Amino acid sequence: MGAGDPGALDALYRKFLDDPHSVPRDMARRLAQLFEAGDALAPSSAAGGGLALLAEAWRHRGHLAARLDPLGLTEPAAVPELDPAAYGLPLGAEAELRAAYGGPIGWDFGHIHDGEKRAWLQAQAEGAAATPSDEQRLALLGLLARGHALEEILQGRLPGAKMFGLAGGDGFLAVVESVIRESVRQGAEEVLMGGMHRGRFTLLATILEKPLVSLVADLLGKPALPAGIEASSDVPYHLGYSGERMIEGKRVWLSASPHPSHLQLVGVVTQGRSRGKQILRGADGKRQVLPLLLHTDASFAGQGIVAELFQLSKLPPYDLGGTIHVIINNQLGFTTMPEEGRSARYCTDIAKLVEAPVLHVNGDDVEALFRAATVAAQWRARFGSDIVIDIVCYRRLGHNEIDEPRFTQPQMYKAIDARPPLATLYREELTGRGLDVAAADAETETLRQAIKDAFETAKGYEVNDPGWFRGVWQGYRSAGEAEMREFVETGLALDELRAIGQSLTAPPADYALDRKVARFLDQRRESIETGAGIDWATGEAMGFASLLAEGFPLRFGGQDSMRGAFTQRHLFVHDSENPRRHCVLDPLAMQGGVACEAFNTPLIEHAVLAYEYGHTLADPRRLIVWEAQFGDFLNVAQPVFDQFVVCGEDRWLRSSGLVLLLPHGLDGGGPDHSTAHPDRLLGLCARGNIQLANISTPANFFHLLRRQMKRDFRTPLVVLTPKALLRTKACVSTLAEFGPGTGFRALIPDEGAKKPEKLILCTGKIYYELAAERAARGLEEKVALARLEQLYPLPEAELKALFAAHPKAELVWCQEEPANMGYFTHLDRTLEKLAGRTLRYAGRSAVPTPAVGVKYWHEAERKAVLEAALG
Repeated sequence: MGAGDPGALDALYRKFLDDPHSVPRDMARRLAQLFEAGDALAPSSAAGGGLALLAEAWRHRGHLAARLDPLGLTEPAAVPELDPAAYGLPLGAEAELRAAYGGPIGWDFGHIHDGEKRAWLQAQAEGAAATPSDEQRLALLGLLARGHALEEILQGRLPGAKMFGLAGGDGFLAVVESVIRESVRQGAEEVLMGGMHRGRFTLLATILEKPLVSLVADLLGKPALPAGIEASSDVPYHLGYSGERMIEGKRVWLSASPHPSHLQLVGVVTQGRSRGKQILRGADGKRQVLPLLLHTDASFAGQGIVAELFQLSKLPPYDLGGTIHVIINNQLGFTTMPEEGRSARYCTDIAKLVEAPVLHVNGDDVEALFRAATVAAQWRARFGSDIVIDIVCYRRLGHNEIDEPRFTQPQMYKAIDARPPLATLYREELTGRGLDVAAADAETETLRQAIKDAFETAKGYEVNDPGWFRGVWQGYRSAGEAEMREFVETGLALDELRAIGQSLTAPPADYALDRKVARFLDQRRESIETGAGIDWATGEAMGFASLLAEGFPLRFGGQDSMRGAFTQRHLFVHDSENPRRHCVLDPLAMQGGVACEAFNTPLIEHAVLAYEYGHTLADPRRLIVWEAQFGDFLNVAQPVFDQFVVCGEDRWLRSSGLVLLLPHGLDGGGPDHSTAHPDRLLGLCARGNIQLANISTPANFFHLLRRQMKRDFRTPLVVLTPKALLRTKACVSTLAEFGPGTGFRALIPDEGAKKPEKLILCTGKIYYELAAERAARGLEEKVALARLEQLYPLPEAELKALFAAHPKAELVWCQEEPANMGYFTHLDRTLEKLAGRTLRYAGRSAVPTPAVGVKYWHEAERKAVLEAALG
């Protein structure tokens, strides 16, 4: 088809009628709309129809023609749909569309189905651009110049230091500053940032205004903690900072979260923290607290947790009113080129999962960056959903300052070496417009002197205040193993317990319940009223309910957790005749005047655990519980567990009261879903960093949950929860065990055997198997069974007393887990030291697979373990 061919559009339509799949999808949709019901355009109207189709093509595909690469190495690909000749139109008919969509911003929103959102973005792209005032231009120049000078000076003073500088991606500063300012105009009062270490120091110094003396002291290797605090801390480019700034005449709290090298983890942690802060602020929380996540292209495209965070973003328990994502697109991941690092066209394509718009921007066009940032902030304020800014830039230095990128990208770095810094380019641009840039130059000189002074002052710099327990954390403290072992009375009056039981088992009168659910509630009510036979799920529900009634909010999420993966919980009861449900905890929450969030989560472990951990950082008064469907699902979330949950306090002085429930036990179900890997958990225990428990009674679980909230410190709690014990008739408690004067028991000794010949220590489910076999053999007087309920920190005083009470008894440790996947190899030395004698092992041999897959073999192994212990 030639340009101006009046039959081109009709030919295209005929092609569409013959085979709709032969025409590009977006064009086919537009043709179907234009020619619906056979009302094809007449030749005289072909030009108008052609223009409509051309416009639609540019709105959907125009981002492919945008000029985004500041190095000029990547030319936009030819896109046939954007050629006016394809519609019988003359060359130049696309000029206005090219100006809107083919410039320094690639407006990528053709994947959005919502008509209102598409129309709004279209108006932003085609309407008058949001341009900075001259005052804003000079402020942006000053910011860029200070950032450039900071890195240049620091690299000169500290050659060879790893700073992961921003050079080449300097426009990132313009974007972040502009997003924050526009968000403040839209009502934001707090901005929580989580992201990469590229440009970290520059971000902290220029936008968060971290004191230069502190920044320089970090770079010089001085500890970021006061003397006397037992903690490991972290490398300088992982440290966070929070502070207040005056922005647009308002006091705004800015925070950059500390992070590990596993970059994308901190984004979801920051989102969880944002959620916690939003809830504390009430109805306007989503408007007032902005989550601003900072990424690089390779990790955004490559890390699976990014897909998970988008999958969570629109679900009610995780909705933040939108997150703004800013990507420094280096067009390079360490030494890996995009064509090696992803299958997708853009590093941002995963965001299309939730129809988030993406604004691809030339990283050396400051005013395009300003425009994209302004649009992003306005989008979030208007639509309350995610948006992505993809800053297409480059990396002037290597992955860090001592890395040599010219070994692997020589052509790219020839172009980079020839290109002046962005601050220089923008200064020339503004000077050419007649603006006086003297103020920006003066700011740079002032900064140079301030850095010089900071290096002098930093020589004697010491941190006096870690800024640990402030704000909502006022009144809390850190605790070591000794404080964690202290007994806490958590029992309640029996009448109060009965009232809780009545509330838990009283669904709305007009509900038609499934008969099995009704029987479940009746049995639960009866056990509490009679004070006998209280099972595990009832003890758990009473723990949650009692805390709610006392004014502690609850957030409990997990995989199929509302009913319970083992049909044990029924936190929600459903009306069989109407589409409605009732949470049995809600009346207690109303009594306590607090919120109860109870919900099923997607089949996602990594991002969900990161989110819940982040939430705990913002709200120590809320009991936050995450339950895996099976304990070995923690495998999928191991990075966040290893790099945040167990060491957040040791690295960054960040306390957390997160509770993890990990169903555990060898029940004959095969290799999968049998173990929560207590071996791995114990291997991570040190310095009182977490609590690890394997509980054997419903009452003790009740007390453990309540103890978590009744102390003036917060430490993560990991509980190996049962599966088979949920319906084991012996695994029940009396109401008196929940009553006054009671509390969590870290060790439960055997009250029956007074002078045993053998003392068997165990934990969890196997106690009941040992007790049954002991009774069958008539060994109640000869064998004592002691249950270790808290595996870390060990109840050393109670254990010493136990061993001293039975000085002549043979000591045995019995476990159902394989030797290399249980407790013995971690606890034996400590237990033997406390006892002053050796401890014999009774359990399965070391194996590579947690459990056998054949029921017969499982039963044979179970019997062999009991024989080894009792024989």
